[in-house]
Amino acid sequence: MLGELYKYALDNSLVARPGFKQKAVKFYVCFSANGEYIGIENVEKDAEQPYCPDIGSLANGTTKSNIIAEKAEVIFNLPDKDGNCKRSQKQAFYFDSMQAAAEYDKRFMVAADGLKSNTEKILDDLKSKKFKNADFVSIKIDGLPLESSPDYLEWWESFRKSFDKKSDKAGKERCFITGELISPIKTVPPVQGLVSVGGHTKGDSLICFDKDAYQSYGLKQASNATVSEQAVSGLNSAVGTLLKNQKNIIAGAKYIHWYSKKVENDPLELLDFDFGFSLNPDEDDDSDDERKQDELRIKKLFKFISSKERPEMPENIYYMMSMSGVNGRVMIRSYDEGKYDELCRNIQMWYDDIGFEGEKYPKLLYVYFRLISLCESERLNGLSYKDKMDKVNKQLSGIAPRIIYAIMHGTTLPDTAASKAIAYIKSDIHASSGNENKKNINIDTVSCQFLKAWLNRKYRNENKEDFIIMDKLNENNPSKAYNTGRIMAVYAAIQRKALGDVGAGVIERYYTSACSAPALVIGKLATMSQYHLSKMEEKDNVFFSRILQEISGKIGCSFPNTFSLAEQSEFALGYYQQNAELYSKKNNKTEE
Repeated sequence: MLGELYKYALDNSLVARPGFKQKAVKFYVCFSANGEYIGIENVEKDAEQPYCPDIGSLANGTTKSNIIAEKAEVIFNLPDKDGNCKRSQKQAFYFDSMQAAAEYDKRFMVAADGLKSNTEKILDDLKSKKFKNADFVSIKIDGLPLESSPDYLEWWESFRKSFDKKSDKAGKERCFITGELISPIKTVPPVQGLVSVGGHTKGDSLICFDKDAYQSYGLKQASNATVSEQAVSGLNSAVGTLLKNQKNIIAGAKYIHWYSKKVENDPLELLDFDFGFSLNPDEDDDSDDERKQDELRIKKLFKFISSKERPEMPENIYYMMSMSGVNGRVMIRSYDEGKYDELCRNIQMWYDDIGFEGEKYPKLLYVYFRLISLCESERLNGLSYKDKMDKVNKQLSGIAPRIIYAIMHGTTLPDTAASKAIAYIKSDIHASSGNENKKNINIDTVSCQFLKAWLNRKYRNENKEDFIIMDKLNENNPSKAYNTGRIMAVYAAIQRKALGDVGAGVIERYYTSACSAPALVIGKLATMSQYHLSKMEEKDNVFFSRILQEISGKIGCSFPNTFSLAEQSEFALGYYQQNAELYSKKNNKTEE
């Protein structure tokens, strides 16, 4: 895990190579390939700082300096404010080192000779640009910054190590991150970005040992897990960068993910969007530019994971980690890795499982909102987005990681989550009872979508293919619970057709009982429906009677006394899909 994070930092230039450091170069002295002085090039104030060779604190003394990019006062041995030139030894070291590097890259000799032979002209040009003695100056040969040349790296690696005498005396230890022999650091610098999930404002340590119980064999602090300064710097840079890209906090933790190889299409991005638009990438609309760009990107991404011609990348691996901060330390809550190809297939399976015909796919966060528990006043008055997030973080810390794992691996979803989705449907019906402003006559769509995914994965795992829930009404489904839900939807539609809006109707008064103990109430609803049918026009009476006859034939002569969790889910889905079918027919009839 730590090694892959460090590799991510190297691949994305988030950390310098060993012996390199970012420097604020102000000016480039430019030469042609044959050593002709061209002039001085200013570096823009906001330009990215280049990584340049650096020998660390050794350059702070009076005898040594860095090469290529160094202060102007060192390269040209400029006088101080008292008129004294005290940097002759540092200047000599600079040019000797440049000549030594020239054995590997001839451009270093071109640079060294050019600086010596054009000193006065270069200084005149620098003065015209109002340089300061402490400004960093570097060199370009034929338009290429000298520090970016790869030819001298082999020499530089051995050259800088020749000065690391302190490390040789102390001995070497194996780095836990890179596996190389290194001089370990005693304390590891903290990671930034976890303040919103319990982290400290000064950062949190990813590797730390401060208790006697953690100090094996008398080793103290970071000696228990030896790492180099270079490696831990890359590790922290990778984690910090990935945390910045993470927008949502789920169940009190931040999730980060990355890939072993760069990918153009990141399927995990889909989980952060609800598809309130057509998934046809060729279809245009009139939304604002930013929204339109997001929509186009998600459409293309969805098309990519759904394509049977998607290129296979078996060697690419994904990594996902959730973390929070506790008392100044990083807590790794979960870690997962797998193949990119399998991830794409499993994300596609998730959308196949939650899909309903004519309904948009919900973002994962909206699913979580259906799994939180609400008190009476919260159900009636509603919650703000912030309050919902607070409840998700407090109540779903154990469930959310299991749901994400199931999505990424195509496995079964937790039963606890299904139970919570059913509870949400019941509480939502209760809260809407008597609400004059309610617009939706069906039960909550997102809850039913989650139940569909939960059931289908459960039944595939149990080889019950006949009970798989489709994305629209399945009149051939053999489940008694599914068909009981269907007949409940028909009874509710009959009442609305006969009596109009009666406030607390069949659903508000009987759904909860019918969902858990159908034998107690379905008979009563059947009697009521006959009364309501008698008040209808003959064509409507015939229409509903035929549907009731068809469903009753599948249920049989009796209803079960109780329904299990899976059967309650089937009941909800039967109700939802039958209701959607009835009113889609009604809408089609109105349009005609």
